[in-house]
Amino acid sequence: MTIRVTDLVSIVMPCFKAEKTLEKSVAGVLNQTHTSLELLLVVDGSEDNTVVLANALAAKDPRVRVVASAKNRGVSRSRNLGIRLAKGEWIAFCDADDWWVENKLSHQLALAASEGANLVCSAFYFFYPGTQKTLEVQTQKDITFNTLLHTNAIPLSTAMFRLGGQQRHYFPVMPWPYIHEDYAFWLLMFQRFEMRVAYTSKPTTYIAQVEGSRSANKWLSMRSHAFILRAVAGVNIVQCGWLLLSYFWHGASKRLQKRFVGKC
Repeated sequence: MTIRVTDLVSIVMPCFKAEKTLEKSVAGVLNQTHTSLELLLVVDGSEDNTVVLANALAAKDPRVRVVASAKNRGVSRSRNLGIRLAKGEWIAFCDADDWWVENKLSHQLALAASEGANLVCSAFYFFYPGTQKTLEVQTQKDITFNTLLHTNAIPLSTAMFRLGGQQRHYFPVMPWPYIHEDYAFWLLMFQRFEMRVAYTSKPTTYIAQVEGSRSANKWLSMRSHAFILRAVAGVNIVQCGWLLLSYFWHGASKRLQKRFVGKC
C-alpha cells in the first residue's frame, strides 16, 4: 500500500483529570506542520472540568472530536474507543500531559514513506512537571518481537502505526494492579501482523515524568513486565527470569544514558 505524506492521521488522546495539561497537549497536536489530522479526545469520566475544556477546544477546530464517558473505564478502553472511531490511514497516540514538536507527524510520515514502514517511533524528552528539566532518551533502532521481549522500546506517545484496510488492533485490559498496557499492545501487534519499524533518533515528543505515579513505581513495573511476558508473550518461567534480568539492565542503562538538555 502506497504511503502518502498527505495521509490522514488519527490521534487518540485519553483524558482523565487533565484540565491543567490538556490545552498544551492539544496545541501540540493541532499545531503540527502536517495538517491532515483528526484528534479524538476521549474523556474518561473526569470529575473536574476536563470535558468542558475539551468541548471548548473542539468548538475552535473542526478537526477535534470529543467522546465523553460518564464513568471512568480506564485508559485501555479509552484508547480502544478512539481506535474504533478513527478514520485515518494512520493512528497515533498522545497522552493528555505529553506534547509533540511541531513537525513530528510530517517527519514520521516522510520516514515511513522512505523506509516502507508501517510503524514509526522515535527518541523523546522526559520532562518533569513543576521544573524546567528535560532529559533526552534514545530507545532502540532495530525493533522486532524478540527485542521487545527484553524491553519496551516503543514509547507510546512517540509512535504512529498503520495496519491497512479495515484491520484494527486493540489494547488489552490489564487485571489490577498491573500496568504497561502499551507494552502488551505492541507484543500482541507484532505477533499478529508483519511489522516494519522505522526509528528516528530525533526526539519528537515530550513525555511527562510524574513522581509518585504508578508508572514510575519500579517494583510494579517489574511485576507487570513479568506478567506480560508470561500471559501475553507466552514465555516459560526460566525465559522469564532471564528476560527480567535483561529488562533490569536495559532500565539501568537507559537511566545512565539520559542526557540533560535544559529547559522544556
